[in-house]
Amino acid sequence: MSSKKSISTITVGFMLFALFFGAGNLIFPPLLGQASGDHLLFANLGFIFTGVGLPVLAVLALAVSGKSNLQSLASQVSPPVYGLIFTIVLYLTIGPLFALPRTNTVAYEIGIAPFFKNFSSNWTLLIFTVLFFGLTLYFSLQAKN
Repeated sequence: MSSKKSISTITVGFMLFALFFGAGNLIFPPLLGQASGDHLLFANLGFIFTGVGLPVLAVLALAVSGKSNLQSLASQVSPPVYGLIFTIVLYLTIGPLFALPRTNTVAYEIGIAPFFKNFSSNWTLLIFTVLFFGLTLYFSLQAKN
């Protein structure tokens, strides 16, 4: 295997790991184990199926289909409207509707909220949100430097 191909393989492997192993996969299993009580085996099987099995099936479906993007894969169900609508809804769900607010809220709850217990949490959260996403935008735009 050439050096360039092995670097690409390692890069894609790390990317897939980072994509599927989020903070929820680190925090949720102990909570699930505690809440499941005597039904730990079924809780673990359900978590493994949904947290590992379904993402692996999605990667395999894209690889086997030979399609290069989600829209062309989803368009096989009902071309072309379903593919477009599914892609838009999925990207909005993954990005701006769930992931972005979560990054801000987790950072606020872990790093800021414990120090401002006597203040209104709505105002401190609003100020933190503006600063957090303002700095994120600034550093994102400065990435080329």
